[in-house]
Amino acid sequence: MAAASNNDLYRAIGILTATVEGLRRDIDASERRAGAENREADEKRAVVHRRMDELIGEVGGIKTDIAAIKDDVTDAKAVTDDVKRWRLMGIGALGVVGIGGTALGVSLANSFEWLTRVLHK
Repeated sequence: MAAASNNDLYRAIGILTATVEGLRRDIDASERRAGAENREADEKRAVVHRRMDELIGEVGGIKTDIAAIKDDVTDAKAVTDDVKRWRLMGIGALGVVGIGGTALGVSLANSFEWLTRVLHK
């Protein structure tokens, strides 16, 4: 099963929650009518319990999907942190090379200036 997006998971959880609440209302209503309609109420309760068992299985699947997504997000965060660290190291290296290049350029310019003074005399 492919991992679903967080929005799909939240929507499924919302639907399941609404369904469970509806089932609770069905159970309460069937228990109130239990007097003369015992057999009919028992059949409805059996259907409701069967539906609740199915929903519990679906919720377990959603929890598994959410755990997989959390693992993926954790892995992605580690990669992102590594890339940020590499970028900072690269910027630092460019700064060092820039400073070194500037120092070398100034040194060469001063050397050429000194050489022209010496040769000009």
